[in-house]
Amino acid sequence: MTNRHNESGADPEPLALDPRQTPARERYGFLLAMAAHRLRSRFEEELEPMGVQLKHVQVLAMISHFGPVAQQRLGEFICIDRTSMVGLMDEMEQRGLVQRHPDPTDRRVHRIHLTESGQDLFQRANDTVEEVENEVLGPLSEQERLLLKSMLQRIVDPGAWSGFEHINIKVSGRSGEASGRPDSPPGGGEGRSR
Repeated sequence: MTNRHNESGADPEPLALDPRQTPARERYGFLLAMAAHRLRSRFEEELEPMGVQLKHVQVLAMISHFGPVAQQRLGEFICIDRTSMVGLMDEMEQRGLVQRHPDPTDRRVHRIHLTESGQDLFQRANDTVEEVENEVLGPLSEQERLLLKSMLQRIVDPGAWSGFEHINIKVSGRSGEASGRPDSPPGGGEGRSR
């Protein structure tokens, strides 16, 4: 057995902790979680002066790319539960970033439209997100980045994994819980939760 005391009887100096030597670095989950934490922390830090968080940018990006999207489907796409999605849309609509309009084919469904202010904010936020990605991915070559993206896309492919079933992102300051009812098919639901 190793003697933890030196000749003077005092405890030895503790070993310096080097995070690069932790056994957890051999686990995929730990490495993915730490990489995600670093990215999210830098995203939130750089987006804060604009008054938005990553969840706002995700919403703006989806609508900018696909056009008006049903509120329920939008929440499923970005892994935000139905109740929190209502609160997030209320906030973004009050800020003039999006507008809700009834679906012309089903007035129970609300489609989310991007306003001019929302599009302008998205462009600025998207540039910031790209800058942060370049910073965090700096140690990787362009080829390595493309390979990493391809592998991550395979992991999160909806055909192999449904993020909405496992992730509920709550909107800060709202105490409402997601409904216990099973999700209805696209286009179903009630009121402004659509």
